[in-house]
Amino acid sequence: MNDWTDITLQISSADVDTVTAIAQMCMPGGIYIEDYSDFETEIQQFGPVEIIDEELLKKAQDKEHATVHLYISPEENAQETLSFLEERLKANHVAYTVLSGIVKEEDWANNWKQYFKPLPVGEKLLIVPSWEEEIPEGCENRTHLEIDPGMAFGSGQHETTKLCLEMVEKCVNPGSCVLDVGTGSGILAIGALLLGAKEAMGIDIDKLSVKIAGENARLNRVDDRFKAVCGDLATGISGQFDVICANIVADIILRLLPDVGPLMAPDCDFIMSGIIEERKQDVLDGLEEYGLVPVDILQDRGWCCIRAKKK
Repeated sequence: MNDWTDITLQISSADVDTVTAIAQMCMPGGIYIEDYSDFETEIQQFGPVEIIDEELLKKAQDKEHATVHLYISPEENAQETLSFLEERLKANHVAYTVLSGIVKEEDWANNWKQYFKPLPVGEKLLIVPSWEEEIPEGCENRTHLEIDPGMAFGSGQHETTKLCLEMVEKCVNPGSCVLDVGTGSGILAIGALLLGAKEAMGIDIDKLSVKIAGENARLNRVDDRFKAVCGDLATGISGQFDVICANIVADIILRLLPDVGPLMAPDCDFIMSGIIEERKQDVLDGLEEYGLVPVDILQDRGWCCIRAKKK
């Protein structure tokens, strides 16, 4: 079956910009937004209302709500995409309703797996699906990071995750303590541990993601050095860390900035990803406001990963 999946969300019209920014992280299929809050103003540009389709006019009566469609191609993990959306929407306190999805949950969980193959990242890591046995030629000496994202974001295929892992590889040293905000599948924290970090903590607002992150830590035999907790960003987190990762969208990174400073040990690397190119300057301005200086930026296909330190 080669049908694309239509994930449809109903939201408040006031949240359209926020949800659009989050949805842009799931661009493999495309986004279509139905928002009629300014319908009358916009339609004046085209002509009399009599020529407008009756069904469209009926939809336009609802000025309070908008509908966002995300079209996911067959080779993408629609289940992972939905989990990512729900996690980021909750973190932004956006109320939403999932209206439809074309394929059954069991299809989401399995059909995409045929496209998820081992992927070399950076100089040292090889992301390996937990069910995959064949290793690409030339990758035998890489450190294997086994992952089963299940219903959590973080298979390693998305540019944001790959960029973040490349930056983590640059920063992690033996003995590093790592905090992964919005841990999802746990891939960044686990990658850091496999690269030599002493211990890592992953925090996520979604309980299921916390469970999956723990399972992936056991899969990679680093569960004795990994702790996954449920929480909203850095709320309730204490102590200091040598590396802090946040693979989330720009708006949530900006919300995290006031709390991240006290968690940064001397010379800590704060790694931020999930930033579309159009929002890079907003994040850079936010860093300046909170006394943080960008020291490295990686970019790929319109996505940015920024590493910052305290001034």
